Amino acid sequence: MCHGNIGDDAVVHVVNDELAVVENVDVFTPIHDDPYIQGKIVACNATNDVFAMGVEDIVSLQAFLAFPIELPEDIVIGVLKGMSDFMKELGADVTGGQTIKNPCPVLGGICLGVTHPRFLVYSSGARPGDTVLLTKPLGIQPAMRSYRDLKDDKRNALLERFSEAELVRMQEVAVRVMTRSNLEVARFMREVGAHAATDVTGFGLLGHAQNVAVLSGVDIRVQRVPVIRGTLELARFFGHRLAEGYGAETAGGMLVFLPQDGGERFAALLEEHGLPCWTIGEVTRQSAAPRAYLADDVQFIETEFP
Repeated sequence: MCHGNIGDDAVVHVVNDELAVVENVDVFTPIHDDPYIQGKIVACNATNDVFAMGVEDIVSLQAFLAFPIELPEDIVIGVLKGMSDFMKELGADVTGGQTIKNPCPVLGGICLGVTHPRFLVYSSGARPGDTVLLTKPLGIQPAMRSYRDLKDDKRNALLERFSEAELVRMQEVAVRVMTRSNLEVARFMREVGAHAATDVTGFGLLGHAQNVAVLSGVDIRVQRVPVIRGTLELARFFGHRLAEGYGAETAGGMLVFLPQDGGERFAALLEEHGLPCWTIGEVTRQSAAPRAYLADDVQFIETEFP
């Protein structure tokens, strides 16, 4: 029996009273030139949506690779190696998949996880009074746009405003964000008793928070926003909407909705594993139509990532 709603992060099939199977498919165009790093980003992005459902037991990842005929074979092998190594860190494997020829590269995977039905976390469970936490800083879109621009004819315009060293630092932080799994986040969501969760990816912080607001019938007020140091200014330069809450992310953090007394414990558990966490807002009763919004006095926290 399928459970959940349109808008949840993954498909849930409750097999019986003891077993739920959770599956997600995710594909996107390459964001990094190093095949191995790109493979790790692909695997992180694909597993994110399963972790967002409160699942910590990943069974497998099946690779989907579409690439031009002229693409060297060692690039494809590098992507698969990155995906495989990432999955091995989770105690799982890349178990197969599909490759096709395509004019431009498209990479992704189908992730399969299992859990007990009572551990499932949906996007529809946020409650008034909940604390809202975010587990990775934002700013992937401008950081990786600068990575691309430094390699083409837009380099000079970019370097008129920003130092290359600062741009490279932002890019390196972005790669660490995109290649760090959310396994511990899923584990501690279960331990603390998360009411709802979602990962922050292409629709930005407010886009994904709005989905939770609508499905849960609540308002979500965002008061603090962690961003990779320097990316706010970089986003303004590119015309990205990071400061409005709509910067696109890849393999981003989890937006977690916890009972008011659970936030400190959740953050402490993550800290024990060297992971940051930011309390960014609160859930209130809906005033009219459910909505997620930035507070008038929203604070942006410029930060790093381990």
